[in-house]
Amino acid sequence: MNEIANRQFKHDFILQTIVKEVQFEQWLKFTFYLNQKLSEEYETIYQDSFYIKIYELLTEGLIYANKVHKYLLRGENHEKTNWYSKLITGLNKIKLDLNESEILYIEYRRHSASHIFQNQYEHIQENLRIKKERKLKNLEELNNQLSVLIIKHGNDRNVDEYLNKKMQPKLTQIYEILTK
Repeated sequence: MNEIANRQFKHDFILQTIVKEVQFEQWLKFTFYLNQKLSEEYETIYQDSFYIKIYELLTEGLIYANKVHKYLLRGENHEKTNWYSKLITGLNKIKLDLNESEILYIEYRRHSASHIFQNQYEHIQENLRIKKERKLKNLEELNNQLSVLIIKHGNDRNVDEYLNKKMQPKLTQIYEILTK
């Protein structure tokens, strides 16, 4: 690789790293903000946004945080390493506290809030093909899990409030730990 291309590659990598870090921090701030607002009062627009943020944070965000933490362990920025360690621990606690049906519900609500039409959970697709699986799981079983959870709590709002009460204290604790 010639010197100019090498410098450009390093420059692009550094910029990409900085941009991702800022985007991740903004995602966290937005999630903590929504958590705070929903702890004060239930609001459907905030709730839908919260499901988008929390699902992505517990999936892609956790993968990103672990990756950054792994690289930080090789360096000397102990404060930042500790910050990521605390974040990862907190997010893993939330994830472990949620059962499979609850995670499925959060993912379903994330999809419903992100897409105009939600057809990922329907057996008959637009092309009239019959869909039997979603992410290697039986679609009928996924739909049954969602139905059981909703019936257990009575309706979507009650599930929302139940999940909020379950996650809010943990998210608030993570926020307090990270901002000290």
